[in-house]
Amino acid sequence: MKARFPFIILSVLIVMSIILGACAKVATPEAPADVTVAPNEVVVTEAPIAEPVTIKYWHTMSDAEAAKLNEVISAFESANAGISVQATRYAWSDFKTALLTAIAGGDVPDTVRMDIAWVSEFASQGALMQLDGFLPDFDAIAASVFPGPLSTNKWDGHYYGLPQNTNTQVLVYNKAAFEAASIASAPATIEEFVADACALTDTAKGTYGFAEGGTYFWAPAPLFYAMGGKIVDDGITTATGYVNSAESVAAFTMLKDLYDKGCMSPNLLGGGIATDAGQGTGIYAMIIDGPWMVDIYKNNYPELQFEFALIPAGATGTSSVVGGEDVVILDGSKNKEAAAKWVSYLMSVEAQKALAQVGVIPTISSLAGDPDLPAHFGIFMEQLKTAQARVPSPKWSDMDNAINNAYQRILNGDQTPQEALDQAATEINALIAQ
Repeated sequence: MKARFPFIILSVLIVMSIILGACAKVATPEAPADVTVAPNEVVVTEAPIAEPVTIKYWHTMSDAEAAKLNEVISAFESANAGISVQATRYAWSDFKTALLTAIAGGDVPDTVRMDIAWVSEFASQGALMQLDGFLPDFDAIAASVFPGPLSTNKWDGHYYGLPQNTNTQVLVYNKAAFEAASIASAPATIEEFVADACALTDTAKGTYGFAEGGTYFWAPAPLFYAMGGKIVDDGITTATGYVNSAESVAAFTMLKDLYDKGCMSPNLLGGGIATDAGQGTGIYAMIIDGPWMVDIYKNNYPELQFEFALIPAGATGTSSVVGGEDVVILDGSKNKEAAAKWVSYLMSVEAQKALAQVGVIPTISSLAGDPDLPAHFGIFMEQLKTAQARVPSPKWSDMDNAINNAYQRILNGDQTPQEALDQAATEINALIAQ
């Protein structure tokens, strides 16, 4: 018992010292009187304002189109703060050289409206942005436009542009000539077309039922496509069995027969009277051409009474050929996201209808029959439902030459249609293989 007493006293002293220490005042730093910190408070800072972006847009529009484009640009800029569009117009003859020079120098425009035949060429060189998978609303836009114009943007399985504007060819006929020949309406089928072409021909007067502008593929393409002709397979791997197929041969045989019978003007082999002048002066009863004929005839042959009609139908229906321009984004653009917004706006109903006011046919199929569009657009937009593109290949120009030369050999009697197109198939296959 005596041994434990000192330990008890020591324990009591330690406990008392702890209690006294706990009671002592401890100094703490004072917080500023005017600051209150709320629990879990998050401090938010404003995001930095994006730098203004200027998109360069190159084109070859007419005076009227360029003026309307300025209105379209203003509307776009109002809806897209911080993005401005700098449009530059080039003469058609200088445009391709300017683009190639810009690409070679590494200082490219962000966006370009280019001929549909150029897209595959520039895409194959790696100069264009692939739009499917990049443009946020690509699928919706692609679904809204005519399939023929859209197909001009496809190369190697992807799309490198969108159809900004389009055109096609339809039958143009002289109403007075039809009335004089007691023909009540435009031919609806290839058979009626052949019969009418010969019925409208008067060799004594030097008038012809039909005339083509040349032997380059654009000229016979509408009738060729309407009769089921093809140039290559869908994958652009061969021309054999396509450009020399039974349907393709039949199309050129029909044209050769019209030529030999004198029912088609010989002007397409050079010389003679151009198709617009010939129809405007009553020499040609029928031609195949585009919407620009409205202004040409209004300005040069105001007394001419003419009408448009669909290309006469072959076994599978009517068809024609696609023309126009596509809008693309250059791969070297430093403003791709802003450029994508501009491209999407150009493909909007608002922009398409605005440019339609100056004669530019929209590519949005739902606008067919829109009362705000020029009246003559109706027949062309109806034709665009089945119109087909020329081969979207960087070798198209050379393919065109092969067909052009074959057509001339056919007309001159140097080869039968089958022989000429067999040779064209061999030449086109060689181009595909390059």
